[in-house]
Amino acid sequence: MSDDHLVAIETKLSFQEDLLDQLNSIIIKQQKDIDSLKCEFLLIQKKIASMSESTENAGIDERPPHY
Repeated sequence: MSDDHLVAIETKLSFQEDLLDQLNSIIIKQQKDIDSLKCEFLLIQKKIASMSESTENAGIDERPPHY
């Protein structure tokens, strides 16, 4: 195996390792974003449920009077 061939393989390997690190960083960021969105979604669900309960308890009809 010639030195040029070995250098080419090592260069490709180096680029692949760099790409793998970049992709790993992107996946970690995406997982953090997903976790954050899940938390926000759960908070919104709780707010909607509490609003629904409060309107039911107050006897407020959800439909406008013209229906």
